[in-house]
Amino acid sequence: MTDSSIFYIFYGLMQGITEFIPISSSGHLNILEIFFKSTESRNYLYETSAHFASLLALLLYLFANKHFSKSNIKAYWKILIYATIPAIILGFIFKFYDVNYVSLELIGYTSIIGAILLYVSDKTKKNRLKIKNKSTKFILAGFFQCLAFLPGFSRAGSCIIAFRIFGDDRKYSSIYSLYMGIPIICLSFFSNFKEFENFIVDKNLSIVFITTFFAAYFTVSVFIKVINKIGFTPFVVYRILLGLIILIYLS
Repeated sequence: MTDSSIFYIFYGLMQGITEFIPISSSGHLNILEIFFKSTESRNYLYETSAHFASLLALLLYLFANKHFSKSNIKAYWKILIYATIPAIILGFIFKFYDVNYVSLELIGYTSIIGAILLYVSDKTKKNRLKIKNKSTKFILAGFFQCLAFLPGFSRAGSCIIAFRIFGDDRKYSSIYSLYMGIPIICLSFFSNFKEFENFIVDKNLSIVFITTFFAAYFTVSVFIKVINKIGFTPFVVYRILLGLIILIYLS
């Protein structure tokens, strides 16, 4: 097995494991690219393949666990569209002005800040915002989701923080973050197509897709099953340690 193949196995595993848990998939992929490819630019071809694999894994998980019932789809499809509008607007602005701000230092800080917010939202029992209207809750979570444009912050983490603040338990906060991920991952997948001219399916691309798919499905299955028991503290500790290691490395 070549060094290139090993890299893309790690790439797929990293994307699949981190996409749906609150530790930031984009931040981890950026770290891989920076250290092993010596670049702070994004590989849109492999990133798009990984996102597509993650999306398929998510849809398969939700279908297998009966989240695609007619009543559930009817209850959430419009809400998810409204909740995605803030990210669409902000993403359009970033694309229009060609904003590129990926850096190890930023990932270090956002990892720590996101960890603190996740811990506070999970542990604070008083002063929660009890929002009964589901549309309002998801739309507000959509604004939180925009924090994921910061590399290292975590899309899943930002949504979970919002839903925990709004009074949902750990499991439902995590499930709602999965729902929020469907349109966002779709948009990310389609928006990246125009960033590359040729689409060639080679061995490395296949490795990324296969490892991402299986890692994502396994991770989300285990994560939803155990999150009410283990809580978010392990992810908080991991994020703080990762952020500190990065910042100490750069100092």
